[in-house]
Amino acid sequence: MLAVALLAASGSGARAAALPPWIPPAIEPVRLTPCVASGKGRDITVGPGKTHAEVTQVPWETLGPGDTVRIFWRAAPYRGKFLISARGTAAAPVRVCGVRNTDGRRPVISGENAVSRPELAGAYGGDDYTVTWTEGRGIVYVGLNRNTDVWTDHPSHLRIDGLAFQKAHPNYTFTDTTGKTRAYVDFGAAIWIHRGWNITIADNEITDSSHAIFSRSIADTAADFEVTRDLRIAYNDMSGNGIVGDEHVHTTYVQSRRVTYEFNRYGPLRSGAPGNSIKDRSTGTVIRYNRIEDGAHAVDLVEPEDWNTVAEADPAFRVTLVYGNQILKDGRTGSAIHYGGDHMGAEAHFRKGTLYFYANTLHLSGRDYAALFQASTVDERIVAWNNIFFPEAGTDPYGNPTALQIRANQDNADGIADGGRVDLGRNWIWRGWTDNGPWGKPIGGRLTGTGNLVVGSAYPVDLTAMVPVLGSGAVDRAVARPTDYSAVVAAHPVDRELVRLADGRFQPAARPVVGAAPDFGARERR
Repeated sequence: MLAVALLAASGSGARAAALPPWIPPAIEPVRLTPCVASGKGRDITVGPGKTHAEVTQVPWETLGPGDTVRIFWRAAPYRGKFLISARGTAAAPVRVCGVRNTDGRRPVISGENAVSRPELAGAYGGDDYTVTWTEGRGIVYVGLNRNTDVWTDHPSHLRIDGLAFQKAHPNYTFTDTTGKTRAYVDFGAAIWIHRGWNITIADNEITDSSHAIFSRSIADTAADFEVTRDLRIAYNDMSGNGIVGDEHVHTTYVQSRRVTYEFNRYGPLRSGAPGNSIKDRSTGTVIRYNRIEDGAHAVDLVEPEDWNTVAEADPAFRVTLVYGNQILKDGRTGSAIHYGGDHMGAEAHFRKGTLYFYANTLHLSGRDYAALFQASTVDERIVAWNNIFFPEAGTDPYGNPTALQIRANQDNADGIADGGRVDLGRNWIWRGWTDNGPWGKPIGGRLTGTGNLVVGSAYPVDLTAMVPVLGSGAVDRAVARPTDYSAVVAAHPVDRELVRLADGRFQPAARPVVGAAPDFGARERR
């Protein structure tokens, strides 16, 4: 039975159930390619001895299909900000890429004391307020050029890859297009996507910023030209981002019609920053093969803001895939996986669909207990199979490991039950788990399939490589996708994994089947 047919026939769940089934299509991983000219447009080079010495000299306002902006490594950071409004095509995308040095280091673009291109004056907006909230967002702004574009235009078929972005944060200032010194706004990002279709952000290093990546979507009554569509976030290494004390700023914060996150490393946020690693308000969300090391929630999948009329009409809104990820999370800051919504009183707009959660490895730390899943209402369903759930050892005063709690409560509006529906297939879990915490606090919804759990009391994986340990009960134990929703995930097999190299970097690899069956979790034991 497909996901949408499994929704409760009450409230907005009834509306969701009326939508046609959506089967996620196969998605080929983003391919990393050398930063070379495409041969389909201009080759614009930046760096020592190149056409332009600085990124501010690039004619950003005239980029067109097939143009490639190649930024070469140099010892000093580039200190320039830019707006991309170009419209490439599927056959001739617009690309901004970094050419590494012989040691493999990416060119650095710093927001600290950065200068905007004067020729872009007016492109961000015509008054001080607008410029503050557009040009002040961060280093790269993907959106309209207000000097030349009409309101219904949108950038398209763009790729930004191979660069190191840093210091797009209110701790730093920049010089705007008019020569005025400004601080970055709190709610900004190193890469801010105001609108755009078919955008790929890949193989970048993003640090010391507010958000690393933000994408915006706004519903328009006539069309969805203000909706970000078909966004790919891949192979990026992001750490040290966020705003101290502000829970609304995250490593990535995305609202997009279709988004895929793959092969990224989400490192710890800035010390004292209480945001999430992945904050997502999208449709057709696929999160696969990532390393996620922090966040109030490691993955926060909630309702749309500002574009719910478009998002809720899309059957893909009700289907979310999360598979093949390595998640390391401090349980004291919140549940690992949150699915549903976070605006109490707006429960009608919550996801009210199914989260398919499989072949992930979750290592939860923290004193006392840590929660795996938080499904917001009884209209949300999480199905989980072939995962490994294990705690940190010796965290309480008696040397006991962190207690694993499968479900967590959520404070909804009056009269709306929380807890959701969590259906367990075969998973490996540490002994002593509870449904809802060590004190048995009442929770709504249901938990089924606990008889399928493989329970262990010895560490199931090697903490460095994150591969299963022989004899742990996690080796050769994975099962085929459950038949009642096999069609939903058929095009998304777990055939890749993210491997940690000896130098600490991460690299994608094909995942073989070694032995009689695949192993539980995100990696296969060799």
